[in-house]
Amino acid sequence: MSMLRSFSALLVCLLLVSHARADEKRIALLIGNQDYPAEVGALTNTHKDVRTMEEALAAVGFETLPRFDLDEDGMEDAFDEFEARIGEEADAGHEVIAFFYYSGHGAAAYDDREARNYLIPAKETITAASHIFRKGVELEEVLASLQASRAKAVFVVSDACRNELKFAFSKSIADKGMTRVSQRPGMLVAFATAAGETTPDDGLFAETLAEEIRRPGQDAVVAFYQALAEVSDKRKSSSRPFMAPGKLPRGLCFAGCTAGPAAPAQPEEPTRKAEYWFEQEDEFSFLQENVVLKATVNGLEYTIHEFGYGAPTVELLKDFNADGTLDAIVSVHGGGNCCPAEYFFVADMGSGHFLVSKIEDIYAWDPPTAELHEGRWVAKFISSNEGMNTDDFKQDVHLYALKADTPELVLKTFKREVTALVELRSSMFGLDTDDAAATQSISFDMDDDGTADTLTCGFWSRWGRLSDCKVTLATEPAPIPVDTACKRLGIVNARQNGLSLLVCDSDNVHAFNAASNAYLPVEN
Repeated sequence: MSMLRSFSALLVCLLLVSHARADEKRIALLIGNQDYPAEVGALTNTHKDVRTMEEALAAVGFETLPRFDLDEDGMEDAFDEFEARIGEEADAGHEVIAFFYYSGHGAAAYDDREARNYLIPAKETITAASHIFRKGVELEEVLASLQASRAKAVFVVSDACRNELKFAFSKSIADKGMTRVSQRPGMLVAFATAAGETTPDDGLFAETLAEEIRRPGQDAVVAFYQALAEVSDKRKSSSRPFMAPGKLPRGLCFAGCTAGPAAPAQPEEPTRKAEYWFEQEDEFSFLQENVVLKATVNGLEYTIHEFGYGAPTVELLKDFNADGTLDAIVSVHGGGNCCPAEYFFVADMGSGHFLVSKIEDIYAWDPPTAELHEGRWVAKFISSNEGMNTDDFKQDVHLYALKADTPELVLKTFKREVTALVELRSSMFGLDTDDAAATQSISFDMDDDGTADTLTCGFWSRWGRLSDCKVTLATEPAPIPVDTACKRLGIVNARQNGLSLLVCDSDNVHAFNAASNAYLPVEN
């Protein structure tokens, strides 16, 4: 390596480390367990995962405490050391950012029908699922202990569940994968897998998260959203890694919150504009046959494309490929409530030539919006996992630009969820649930009178959504209906009109309306 290159690398490292403020101390505990007996199943990549994460965290100013192949006592000692370091730096007047990363086996075990997550120590012989309670390290205890520490913010990453654990008996009390955890203020908990799923022992999660941690100008929570979305995309699975992002301090970035150079100015208006329109039948019907897209440019009319059938709409008009001409996004809806519309880019290539390109992998029920991304116009889609399933609600944010005549995905991430104190999810119900009979409930003091109230929902298996939700106050026997059908319905730490707010799915907030005696969506 040349002296100039060595100096450049050193300068980059120094710049990254400088992103941790002088009064801030960053400490990370990283545990990699792979020396497991045959009854549990040996792993091969966890040490490498720890080294990958260690390099990324050290680059952004963390003091790292890497540990490998710890048995139960060793893991307890490592946690004690970690918490002691947090206390020492807090005593010294520093604001502490704590980060715990675990790579190894993990599982959910059930005690009186309550699922609990366990990290599996190395070298321990576990021949029955019931041994997890005795030899495993309960994740909930780790979370509670770290939350009680004096850290300003805590990040906990479980890169576990490398394969399904095999036990000699008691199969009913153990499961592959891990179960969800509740959100905690000041703490972000992330899992490499979806609830109840496993992941290959291939290092993808650690490599992807490490890359996002190093990215300058990115909010810490967004870094996790980006990493989990990318892992989900690369795995090409309906299951997705999940996280519980509790309320964290604002302005917290791993590699500094300065995004770099200012965003480019807004693109100039296209010099060549087309008017796009659909030829309609004399008598309009919802399902138009042989719908034809046309355009008028400089007084000349062009026939662009025949879509066959559907209800067509011109959704957006922007210069999406930055060539000085006005392009369009059109939608064609086949009718019924089974499926959302299909979307197409239409590019004016000049001289009467138009190219139509379908945008793939979009499951968006609402039309796209146009926004600027790195100085160019893109179409923003909110893609949902709607349909006949009980998966936890998720919404992907897709930004598509037009590269020449081809749709180009320039960004994919999650739509961030409004934090809920407690929540119901459709995944709590099974696919064979009897809609009329099954309900799930949570208790919470909705009106702040010191007594527990109840939020109850049934299940609509046709769309895998919660249904017939209602709030029942301890002092009022008549239930208050919730005017919505969600896959996630949570109670928000805020009140309006005397009762707690609710959040449906990602961010659809509902408030009690006294005039209607119901929970209704809040505008904006």
